[in-house]
Amino acid sequence: MIALYALVKFVAYGVWCYLGLRLVQPAGATAASALWLGTIRWFIGLFFGIAVFFLIGSIDAEAAARTYFRVYSPLRAVEWGIMAVFLAGRLPRGSLRGAGVRLTFWCLGGILVSFLTDLLSPEGLQGRFCVGRCLC
Repeated sequence: MIALYALVKFVAYGVWCYLGLRLVQPAGATAASALWLGTIRWFIGLFFGIAVFFLIGSIDAEAAARTYFRVYSPLRAVEWGIMAVFLAGRLPRGSLRGAGVRLTFWCLGGILVSFLTDLLSPEGLQGRFCVGRCLC
């Protein structure tokens, strides 16, 4: 079950990175570059997810929803912000100003993608929040 969840995260991140590439460099948006960026994003999430697991520890079941959103909202903003930096590096010189708003909305969409894919985590499928056990 965890392998399916990891695969869903990977595919979703690859697709979302493809859309990001289309925002900044439509002609250069390829499946290979999107999968590469999706792979980077997946490993960033794995790293942060492991860190959360060790830093958060056990939590009260009644506080799970609150803790989940308090921890993962800012964390995912950082993760997708890192990805926006990768995408911004592909922009033609001088065009960052116009793309900044689009990348901001792209990051917000990426945060939503991350939360939605958590619904397919083993805990999410059981109607629970996966605090400390999510692939961010």
